[in-house]
Order: sequence, then C-alpha cells, then structure tokens
Amino acid sequence: MAKGLSEITTGTRLAYGGGGAAYGVFYNSHYFVLVYYSQVLGLNPGLAGLAVGIGLILDAVTDPLIGYLSDNTHSRWGRRHPWLIASIAPLAASFYFLWHPPSFVDGDTLLFAWLVICNITMRTAITMFLVPAYAMVAELTSSYDMRTRLLTNFHVFYAVIGNGMSVLMYAIWLVPTDDISDGVMNAQGYQNAGLFGTIVIIVSILLFSVSLRRFIPKLRQFEIKGTPGPRQFFRQVSDVFRTKSARAVVFGGIGYYVGTGTYVALWVYIYSYFWEFTNEQVAIIVIPMALAAIILPPVMKRWSIGREKKSLAIAGLLGAMAMNIVPITLRLLGFFPENGSDALFWTMFVAGFFETNLFLVFDISWRSMIADLAERIELDTGRRNEGVISSAITFVSKCADALGTLLAGILLTMIAFPTETSVGEVPQSTINQLGLIYGPIVFVIWFCAILTIRRYRISRSRHQEMVEQLAER
Repeated sequence: MAKGLSEITTGTRLAYGGGGAAYGVFYNSHYFVLVYYSQVLGLNPGLAGLAVGIGLILDAVTDPLIGYLSDNTHSRWGRRHPWLIASIAPLAASFYFLWHPPSFVDGDTLLFAWLVICNITMRTAITMFLVPAYAMVAELTSSYDMRTRLLTNFHVFYAVIGNGMSVLMYAIWLVPTDDISDGVMNAQGYQNAGLFGTIVIIVSILLFSVSLRRFIPKLRQFEIKGTPGPRQFFRQVSDVFRTKSARAVVFGGIGYYVGTGTYVALWVYIYSYFWEFTNEQVAIIVIPMALAAIILPPVMKRWSIGREKKSLAIAGLLGAMAMNIVPITLRLLGFFPENGSDALFWTMFVAGFFETNLFLVFDISWRSMIADLAERIELDTGRRNEGVISSAITFVSKCADALGTLLAGILLTMIAFPTETSVGEVPQSTINQLGLIYGPIVFVIWFCAILTIRRYRISRSRHQEMVEQLAER
C-alpha cells in the first residue's frame, strides 16, 4: 500500500465523503422519475420502467470497461482524476434534461426515447465518477476498519443530501398551486428540483476532485504488462470473479439492489397512495431519514470494532427489512393504524429513521467488503485492479434503478394502476394490490441476497494475513 497513507485524517475523510452528495442527488432522482414520467407526463409506467431498465444492458459493458480503463490510465493527474473531471459535464447535462424534456417531446414514443437517452447518458457519466471514487478507497488505505470509515463518510453525505432532496421536494417543490390541487402532479416542481440537483452535482464532484488532488503523486500506479486491449480487458475482469468471495458479494449485492430499486421506484406510490400522507406530512417524515445518517459515523465506528463486515451487512439488512415490510403487512391484515391518524404518522416517522440507518449499515459494509477484494486479487494475479473491482459496485448498485424500476413498472402495469391520477382517486382494490405485490416480492429478493452474502469468506483475520503477505513481496 502507498507509503504514508496508512493514517487518514479527518479532513481527508470529509473531503472523500463530500463526493457522496453527487451520488445522493443522482440516486434520489429514482424516487421520483417513475411517478414524474407516468403520472405527470403521461408515459405508460411499463414503458417508463423499461426505459430505465435498458440502461442496465449498457452498464454490463461500460462499468467494467471504465474500471479497466481507469486502472490503466497514465497521466500527470494519475489514474483516477481524469475520469472524475470528465464525468461532470455529461452527468450534469443529462440530469438537467431528464427533468426538462423539450416541448416537442410528447406522447409515449418520444417520451420513451427521451428517457432512454437521458438515462443512458446519466448512468454512464455517474459510472465515470463512482468507479474511480470507490477505487481510491483501497488505494488510500489498507486498514480493514479505515476503509469502512471512509465509505461511511461518503454515504453520510449521500444519505443526507439524497433524503434532504426528498424533504425539499415535498416542502418546497411538490406543492399545490392555484391550478394543481395535488403537489405530486406539479411539473414545475420537478423541473426546479432538477436545476437545483444539477448545481449540487457540479459542486460536489469539483470539490471532491480538487480536495483529493494532493494524493495523486502518492497513489500507487498500476504497472501495465502488455498492450491494453480487448484480451487484457476480459482477462482482468474475469480474474476478479474467479474467487468465491467476489461472486458471493457481487451476486448478493445484485439481490439487495434489485429489491431496493423496486422499493425506491414505488416509494412515492406507497407513501402518497397507499398511506395517503399529505405532501406536508411526507416532508416531515423524510426529515429524520435525512438526519439519520448524521449519527452514523460514531455508531458505525463502535459497531465495527472487532466485528466482521459480513455480519454487520446481514444484521443491517434484516433490520431494514423488518422496518420496511412489517407495517405494510400489518396494514393488509388490518392490524395497523388507519390512514389519516396521528398514530400512523408518528409510527412511520420513527420507522423511517431506523430504516435509513439500517439500510446504510448494509450498504457501507457491503461496499467495504468489495474493497477488501483488492488484496485477494493482487495475491492471485500480481495486479492492482481497484477500478475493475469498484466497477462491480457501480454495476450492482445501479441494478437498483434499472431492474428495480423495470420490475416496479411491470408490477404497476399488472395491477392496472392508473396514470395521471391524483391521490384519493385510485380504487381501494388497486391500492390493496399495490401493497400485496410490494411486500412479498421485496422480502423474497432481499432474503435471497442474505443467503448469497453468507458465502463471503474474507474475514478480518484473513484480510490481515493478505496484507502481510503482500508486504513481504
């Protein structure tokens, strides 16, 4: 590991964490893109889900490709920074135009095509940022616990900004007007949020890149053996997935994020149509979700002492599953507070706080488990492939808004959930079907993820052995 980087200062952790703001804005968009395009713009929800899902096909190639190119980049800005800087313009532009389709984009065909183009561009650009950003974790430190702390800071910013955007959506942007009685149908609100999010993305990535620029000379450079090309690309990607632990953590992550993607895409439907919270109530409920991550660094630091990352990940996901699925199940069984009651509001207010932190415990632990693959791969191949390894994170996590949104769109189509329909106007039978398809499906997907992740074998002690073996070479 690079000399002098074994100890990471508080300033470095904050600088690294700041990049999470851009990711938070990007990820938050998937809470609203399905409802915006289907309910506000009138696109069939099945087509909207398909438009987002199409990007997954491209991600299967671009994520490992960008990881490979990042590993093999040589410049005075190092391996990672050229990609960080290059991501800003396409990410900001595609995010802005996602919410500002031109006036001539009307009807299912053009709306579908526009969403596909914006989605593909945005996903490729976020990969250009996230792959090198995550790759730097394994380069900055070989410490088992410090990697978790760096990722904790990144996801604190991600969660606070991402959930903070939801607060602003309901408190400021998605509000009723003289002409629009239901704030969820306020097109101008989505567009104003899109402009604000674009600015946050630009500032976040610029600050991240500039703040970490001083580490460029100290980060380890990959020694290329042979000419980079298709054969080297496929060899380096396949080498990453030869270990059982790599396959376990990646496929477990796919299960988690597909379930989470379905949850995210249906979140507005559940809170607005199923629970029938007003926009003002949702804005208040999201506040503890936005603030929950602030307490996470000291909590995560304490929980992780002496514990395995796999155990933390599984515990976090089990807890989040309970917080997420139990209320809906109890409502369908008739054992939960009625819509409009104070008891329902405060129950979901408290549940959201714990749910957010428990999801983050899984997310952070899972990503840190992947970072620890760097030493395993180097022992096997003699190469530092942090970029290819981190591309597994971006590919898997983006399954959330691809397969998850696709599945959500299909499910809404199956139950014939109406488009361009305000809260309170959807038949109760359809609302009950929404809860029935949401709860069991998400539970099964997440439970399969837990069973898969249990096969991960890089423990704290094994990781230390690998670090020592590499030091002796």
